[in-house]
Amino acid sequence: MLKRPSSRRRSNHAEVTLNLVPMLDALVTMISFLMYTMAFLSLTMIESPLPMVSSEENVQQLKERPLQLTITVNEKDLLIWSPFDLIPQTTIPNKEDQSPDLLKLHETLIGIKQKYPTETKLILVPKGSTSYDLIVSVIDAAKNLDKTDPVISVKNEKTGVEEQSKYLFGEVVFGNLLGGDE
Repeated sequence: MLKRPSSRRRSNHAEVTLNLVPMLDALVTMISFLMYTMAFLSLTMIESPLPMVSSEENVQQLKERPLQLTITVNEKDLLIWSPFDLIPQTTIPNKEDQSPDLLKLHETLIGIKQKYPTETKLILVPKGSTSYDLIVSVIDAAKNLDKTDPVISVKNEKTGVEEQSKYLFGEVVFGNLLGGDE
């Protein structure tokens, strides 16, 4: 007796077509929705070296009593001081409109730079509530020399030649990276 031939060989393969239009419509709608609701953030960054971990070299430098010029930014004033009392503690009160007196800060720092021309570091200690714009303006006042400022000459250690200083205090280190409003 003969067996009946398999129906798989003779079956008609009908092409199945998927309608992708609704899927593409949903995808385009979702992408446009995500783009419209996305928050466009502008991130700003102030480059600053991290405070160094103490080592034997740092301990030796501390024995020599460095200046460690520090500016504390308070709500009502700016405080300029040194932990080793190498300079007198100076308080610069805010102007009448409660903005810091950056011109007086700059003039005070020029006097300190003339006394310590080789010093390049400045420690900035803002409160946690201090605005970014205020921090940047204090850094600008402490870092840049204006054309009208007196010439500050520094002896280059490599060449031994007196050179004009390009910056007031070019290296700004934040002193309260882990602290808040204290």
